[in-house]
This record gives sequence, structure tokens and C-alpha cells, in this order.
Amino acid sequence: MNRSISIITLGILVISCGCTGSRNPAEPLEEIDPSTCIIHVETISDPGGRVSWHPDQNVIAFDRAGTDGYLDIYVIHLDGTGATCLTNTDPRLSHHNGNPSWHPSGRYLVFQSQNPDLEIETPIDMSPDMEKFITSPGIGIHNNLWIMTSDGTRRWQMTHVEKNHGALHPHFSPDGTALLWTEIINPELGGMGHWAIRLADFTVDENGPFLSNIQTIRPLDLQLYEVHGFSPDGMSILFSGVESGGYYYDMEIYLMDLTTHTVKRLTHNDEWDEHAHFTPDGSHIVWVSSEGIAQRKGKTLIEIIENPPRLEYWIMDPDGTQKQRLSYFNDPFSPGFRDVSGGIGLGDFDIHPLEFKIVAKMREGTQRELTVLLLFSHECTSTHS
Repeated sequence: MNRSISIITLGILVISCGCTGSRNPAEPLEEIDPSTCIIHVETISDPGGRVSWHPDQNVIAFDRAGTDGYLDIYVIHLDGTGATCLTNTDPRLSHHNGNPSWHPSGRYLVFQSQNPDLEIETPIDMSPDMEKFITSPGIGIHNNLWIMTSDGTRRWQMTHVEKNHGALHPHFSPDGTALLWTEIINPELGGMGHWAIRLADFTVDENGPFLSNIQTIRPLDLQLYEVHGFSPDGMSILFSGVESGGYYYDMEIYLMDLTTHTVKRLTHNDEWDEHAHFTPDGSHIVWVSSEGIAQRKGKTLIEIIENPPRLEYWIMDPDGTQKQRLSYFNDPFSPGFRDVSGGIGLGDFDIHPLEFKIVAKMREGTQRELTVLLLFSHECTSTHS
């Protein structure tokens, strides 16, 4: 499988410069010309995957597949030097390891690791390749959360999931005192299963890191939850959710206040809406969506694997208003179009700790994966400045 880590540049950064405007939020957005979002791709590492910025800004952690088909976690400098695998020496981590996320101190990484001792039990016929897919960090079956030091020399297991259960997408709070993730509470491998949000206190003492006061949260009693992280002030969380009976193309973006548990739905389009993150100053939310892209919408996991979603970047205000498409990878009339059979999909991403730059997972077609850095031009973001 051919994958790579790359850099994408869209022009001059505006959001991070602290500009503010007096536009009435009710005003309609201007029509943005896709030609103003021309994209350049520069490869850093091949292959690549899900990523996280180190607080020192010049290092990222990412996962990538080896020749055995299992993923491991690496760190690398943005200039492509110093690539080091952190998970290839521990026999407890012999299968998938991925979805790394840095602690704000830069001293620890939280990540998912597949339990090699658990075997899938399912009423449906499942090939070895399918089993390897659903136990990958993107789906999370049989995945536990682990913490390791930034150099990978010490590791601690945080969760112990049961057979056909799993943990997904861990994120630290901005102050590093809490850990957020999603967990399967009622598996149904022929469908999506039922999920819940977990929130725990994160502490480090002389014996190492540990979790306490683990809460289970199921806002709006949805079927699927996938958390994307905290607001910059740590008071709210962003997540994608699917109502009971829905599927992945029914994912919508939600914002929940952690004090009041008030939930606001931010998207209402019956599309694939996922991976929402606040900009560092909290003024905007960036996410990926299938909105406006003609494509076959799979209704089973196999259909989605055969026809993975084509997605683009979007930006909106924190209240869900002023939505604007930012990228045009799948638009054949845009200079940013990437002419790839199967289209372009966008996965997990992380925003630079101090300014509005993004490292992200990009899929070309059905197999090649890249990680990209995006800077948004004035023309692309002027309606949000």
C-alpha cells in the first residue's frame, strides 16, 4: 500500500494574524473562487497516516503501516529527517498502534494499541483483511489506550477492553489534566455498534500516569460518537455523532459544554461530517465533509471500503453559522483538483499549537495516504476574518 506524508500550502495565513471583522453573522457569504485555493504538495515521508503536532511545533507523531500490514507510531521532523519508530520493540504492541496524540507538556503520547490476545467473534463471514481493517486505529475494535514517554522508552496501559469492544480517538485537554476518548459499549460488528464518550482525570505520580474519575457521557442518546477534542479553553468538546439507525454518511458535528452538558448540533446536511477542530484562538471550527460532492454513499462497511468517501475541508463559526468550503481537491474545474481514480478523502488532522496550520491525513484513491500541512489564503478565509 503506497502512502506518504506531505505538506500542502494554500497561500498567505490570515486567521492566525489576529484580524477581526464587523460583518453581520446573518450576512450571506461571498462566493469563493476555487482558483484562489491552489494547493502545493510536498512529501515528507512515505508512507504516513494520522498525525499530531508536538508542542515544540517542529515534530509530529504519526502512524504508518509496515510490510506486515500493521500500523506503528513514528515521530519525524517536518523537514523529513529523524523518523523514529516508537512501538516496534514491545511484544505487547505487536499488532496495530496508532492515533497518537501529544500531551500538552510534550512529555507523553497517548495512543491506541490493538490487544493481540483478543479474537473477533462475529456472525458474519470476515476475511483476514477485513479483521485487520476493523481492528485498525480508524475503527478501534480491540484497541486499548496506552501512554508512552515521548521517546517511547516507557509505556503504560490505560484501558482494558473486552472482546469486540474498543477505544477510539484519545485527546488530552489543553491543560493536560483530562483525557477524552470514545468507547464501544455494545458491539454489533455487522453494523456500527453503540458507543459512548469517556472523560477521565489524567494524573502522573511516582509510579507513572493513570486515569481516575472516569465518566460515561451519551449526549442526545446517539448510536455513534467520535470525539475530536476540546475547545482551547477546555470548557467544551467537539464530536461527530450518528442517530440510532443511521450510518456513517449520517454523521453530524456537535458541540457540548462540559459544565452544563448543553449540546448544539452544528451541521444539518445528512452528509459525512467528521474531524472537527477549533482554531487555536477558538474563533472558528474546521472540519471535513462530503457536502456538495457527487459520489456513491455506502450503506455497509464493505461498500464504504470499496468506495471510500470523497471529502473536503470546511470552516464555520463556533455556533455553526458562516459555513464555507475551503478545499477543492475533488472539483475538476479547480486548479486544486487532484485527478485520482477514487477521489480524495480527508481523515484525522491536528492544528498547529500556536497558529493556524494543519497537519492532516489525506487519502488518494482507495489506498495511498498522505499527511498534509495547510495554510489558508486570504481569499479562502477573508469571509471569516
